[in-house]
Formats: sequence, C-alpha cells, structure tokens
Amino acid sequence: MKKLNTSLSRPGFGKIVIIAVLVLFTSGVVEKAFGGTLNGSFSTIPKGTVINLSSAGPVDWVHWGLHTYTSLDRKAGVIPQIGNFSLLSNGSSNAFVFAYQYSDNPNAYSWTDGTPNSAVTNTTTGVWAYGLPQLDTGFEFSVPADTTLRTLKVYVGVFAGQGRFVATLSDGSAAAYTSTSLANMRATENGVYTIQFAANSAGQTLNIRWTLLMFFQPSGNVTLQSAALTAANANNPPFVTLLSPVENSTFSAGTNLLISASANDLDGAVAKVEFFDGATTLGTVFSSPYEMIWTNVGAGLHLLKAVATDTNADFSSSMPVEVFVNGTGGSLSGSSGVPPGLIDLTKEGTNDWAHWGLSNNLSFNHKAGIVQQISELSPVGTNLVERLTDNATACSWSDGTPVSAVLNTTTGVFRRGTDNGFELHAPADTALRRLKVYVGLYGAQGNFQAYLSDFSTKAFTDTSLSNFFDNTYAVYTLDYSAASSGQSLIVRYRALTTFDQEFGNVTFQAATLVGTNAGSPNTPPTVNISSPTNGESFVAPANISLAASASDDGSVVKVEFFSNNTKLGESTNAPYTVFWNGVPSGTYSLTAKATDNLSATSTSTPVYITVTAASSNGFELQHQLFTTNGALALKIFPTPDQPYVLEMSPYLSNWVAIFTNQTGASGSNYIETPLTNKPGRFFRGKQWP
Repeated sequence: MKKLNTSLSRPGFGKIVIIAVLVLFTSGVVEKAFGGTLNGSFSTIPKGTVINLSSAGPVDWVHWGLHTYTSLDRKAGVIPQIGNFSLLSNGSSNAFVFAYQYSDNPNAYSWTDGTPNSAVTNTTTGVWAYGLPQLDTGFEFSVPADTTLRTLKVYVGVFAGQGRFVATLSDGSAAAYTSTSLANMRATENGVYTIQFAANSAGQTLNIRWTLLMFFQPSGNVTLQSAALTAANANNPPFVTLLSPVENSTFSAGTNLLISASANDLDGAVAKVEFFDGATTLGTVFSSPYEMIWTNVGAGLHLLKAVATDTNADFSSSMPVEVFVNGTGGSLSGSSGVPPGLIDLTKEGTNDWAHWGLSNNLSFNHKAGIVQQISELSPVGTNLVERLTDNATACSWSDGTPVSAVLNTTTGVFRRGTDNGFELHAPADTALRRLKVYVGLYGAQGNFQAYLSDFSTKAFTDTSLSNFFDNTYAVYTLDYSAASSGQSLIVRYRALTTFDQEFGNVTFQAATLVGTNAGSPNTPPTVNISSPTNGESFVAPANISLAASASDDGSVVKVEFFSNNTKLGESTNAPYTVFWNGVPSGTYSLTAKATDNLSATSTSTPVYITVTAASSNGFELQHQLFTTNGALALKIFPTPDQPYVLEMSPYLSNWVAIFTNQTGASGSNYIETPLTNKPGRFFRGKQWP
C-alpha cells in the first residue's frame, strides 16, 4: 500500500488520528488475480452530470430510492443480474442501521427501458445509510460472476465523511479491490467505481461493500444511487412499449382495434415487432411505425404485449396490457368512495356478506343460515397472504359463521408486491344486485377491475387509489346484472405498482351483497326530524341536539342532518342523533336525509328554528311561530322569565305599549292567533322597571 505525505500530521494529533488521515488520501488497491480477474478504478462525478442508465447498462442496471428507500427500478426485458442492497453495521450486538431516501443528489440519472417506471428523466434521488455506531455502516449487494469478463459501474456518494469500497469474488480467484478515495470534509461528493471482473469458474458472485470509514460531522454517511452492468461486445437488447391500447381499455365486440408500440435499440436497429394476445400471434411489423389493426375482436379479457427483436436476434417484451371487449345484454356500473368508520355487515349485507383476517391470515367469516354467495378470496400473484389489524374501518356482525358475532374489528388481509392481490366472485343473472367491496393499500397504486363472466357489458375499472407513503382506503359499489343466468361478477384487485418496494401492498377487508330479485321495487326510506320542533327558538351560542326517526322496507344505512343545505353530521344507528354546538344567531332550515341499503334516499320536511343573539343585560325577547287548529299563530316571550314591557310599531316609530310590568311567566306571554294578513309590525321589549 502506497502512503502519501500530508501536512495534517501536526502537534496535538495522536498516532491513531494520523493514521486515519493517511487513510483519507489512500488510493485504490489492485492486486494481481489468481485465476480470476478483478480490477477497479475510481473517478468523481461532476455536479450536474446526467447519467443515462439505459446506455450505461446494456446487460443490466438498477436505481435505488426513486420514491422511498425501498424503491428499486431496474432494466426491463432482461434477466435481473444486479441484486438489491442489504444494510451493513459494525456487527456489535447493540448496533443498528437504517436506510433513508433522499432527493438532492448533485448529479442525476435517466432511463428509457426500466421497470416498474419505464422512463425517468433527471432524477436526483438515492438512498443513504445511518446507524450507531456510525463507522462501518453502509450497503452490500452482489452480481453473478463466471469466466466471462464483465464491467460493473457503481454510483455512490459520501457526506461529511470518507467511504470504503471493497469488491471481492466469492471463489477468491482474484485479490480484493479496495478503495478509500471518495471523501469530503463538509459536503456531498459523488463518484463512480468501475470494476472489471471474471471468476475462475461458473456459479460465483461479485460482492460489493460500500461503508463509512470515517465521519467528520455527526451526520456523516454514505449514499448509494445506481449500478450498471456491461460486458465486452455486449448487445443492448431493444426496448419496446405498447402505446395503444392502454391498460383497462374497454371496446365493443367486433371492433377493429389499432395496436401500436414504440421500439428502439441503443446500439443497433430493431428488426421487427410482434404483437400477441396471450400466446397467440396477432401480427408482425418490420419497420416504424410499429402498428397494426386487429380486426373483429371477440368479447373477453385480452392480455396484449409486443416483442421487439434487434438485428443481433436479441429481443425483449413490453409490459402486458389488459383490455376488455364486451357484448350486450348486461349492466355494470361502479363507483368508489371513502368508507365509513363503522360497518354493520349484518345490516348492510342482506343477501350475503364476507370478512377476511379476523384471527389469522386464513380467517374467512360470512353470513350464516344462507347459501353462500360471495366466494372466498383467490390469490393473484405469488406472494404470501398476510394479516393486518389497523384498518380505518371497523366491522361488526351478529349473524356470522364460524364466528357468530363480532364488534368493531379492524382486521383484514393484504399481499405485498406489484401484480399481487386478490380475486372474488359473486353470482350474476338477469336480476339486479349490488356488491360493496372494502379495500385499501399502502405505498402502492391499486388496480381494481370488475367484469361479468359473459362479458355482456363494459367492465368497471379504477386505478385512482394511490399513496406513495401511507395507507389509503376505499369502498367500491358495483350495481350489476348479466345477460343470462348462471354467470358471475368477477372482482380483481391488485397492486398496479408499488412505491415502497419492500412493504407496498393492497388490502382486502370485507364485502356485502344485496339484491332486488325478489320482484318488488325498492321503496325509499321515510325520515322525520323529531327534535327540535318547528318554530323552536334558542339563544346564541346554542347547543342543539338534532334527532330523527327513520324506517325502511330493507334497512336504513345512515341519516344525515343539514342546515340550509350544509351538512352538520350523520348517524348510522338508531336513535339517529347529532349534536350541533355553538350555533350563532340566525334563522335555520333543518332537514334530515335517510339512505337505505340499496342507496335509495329521502329527505324530511324542513323544520325552521331561530337562534337569537344573547342580550348583554340578561334580557332577551324571543318569538315562536306555531300552528293551532290548522292556523298559524305567534307567541312573544322574554328569556329568562322576568317582568317586562312589550311595545309594537308598524314603522319602527310611534311605539304603542301592549302591556307593562308583565310577569314574563309562560302563562302571560303575548299570543296572537290566528295570525292574519296584517301590515308589517315590529315588537320590542325591555326589563321592568
């Protein structure tokens, strides 16, 4: 190892510190191979540099940290070569280390042939490691090695510290490459290590370790951004993307469908692009534009893809696209919304209901005493089904099996990973039914699909449910009927993409089913406000208890209360009450709106109330309009009860006393009945004396 002189060895620096500073300026070490090859070099990356990973990695490339610390983007259409990282600590029993995402890299990365994000321009993201003790914290990953000579570029960085880069072959057929060249005393410095390697035999690995050797500030750390792999005379395979149709498109049966793709080859030319429906070849195009017409498309769910082949006979496939082609005779409409905090499955699922994950990941509870209609969940993808206990919605039931009754469980099931999820079936025929499905996700974008097994109407699809960093929930409501008996409604819910590579998932909690196949139409619920009463008066700021009665031929799902069309709150269980507090002075029109289990609604007759401003001297004159013997009447009274003077004027002048020194007790209030069509009048009152 070559040592360089340095002026930093001055009085006050102990021996250990001098050795550490010498390490700071040590160059990479390359030793002669023993049957294998392992050579390395280092260069800094200037600020503002943009690295095209598609060009740098014809064999493979990866980028870490696009959205979260678990995000992993890599080259599409090839067998993955570069592994994901593992975190390293100093190995002591109480040591810990964590990875974090960051987005302020001095240089940027772009690609056009990636997955799950096919194209990204100038991202400055990456991951950094921090732990205690700080020294030796960092990253480790591996790449397959055999006798073929390959080149790996590793893009790393350091902040307020010095890194140590070590590359080794698993068979020990070449001496390790070690470098401590990348360092910065106060800020961020990025660099690229270029490793040429070949093992002495097949089935080996190149192992990379990038760790913190020294820190100059308490926050000193190392970063990992990207890696790119190539080989001598390596051919960069073509990259192809389907442009049309897009995911979840719907078409009518018999349509002539345009299918188009974009294809390019970074180091050669595209020889052809083939289009497929599943395993069936639809056509081949030999020059740009890469498009064709698929004629007379039959009803069904079609999985389309394009395969591009270059002049070196290397090829790659596009991400598949699912499209729905439908006939006629059925009906299917869908919508999504925010689920309520509480669900009574017994009340909502009059035909059937189902719940998953109550006690373990295999738990399945459903309505007892009927022929089961909602199926058990079928897995989509290969990852395990797991259980969760922190759903935003709590489910209850009182007619279940195998567990008969449960109160407010927040359990459910989930599956991690892109394209992983669940499928369920519900019966379908010519009768109208409604299925509600309660789902969620974490660190992912969902792909919800619902379609009839006879494809007799358009599918319902939705990909709007998405969250980069947290949980999000939805309830999907599906109204449907098939063109014939013996059919099914098929629901599939998967992760379209995961932003959190490790934990991103979709969740499934419950489903309810109701039907109108009994023959008679659904009757909307009835609802009336029972409190306050019409014409009642209050003093501001008023605390008012709102109450309503509601009934239905099925069940009432909720009652909402409104003031002048502004929603005040809702109640999902009888007695239907809401508390309206701090109401300011004014006149208010109150209504209640009831919704039943088939989403039919009705609104109550308005109730009018008055809230008057409080008097500073403790005296308040109030009025109440009421009906008696079918006629409108007026009552004027003070609050609180006290002696007072009441005067009247038609024009706010020439006031005339109605009475003086009135007690103010309820039996001596001013009452006018019936209230006839008299000219406008004004009343005023004051305390006596």
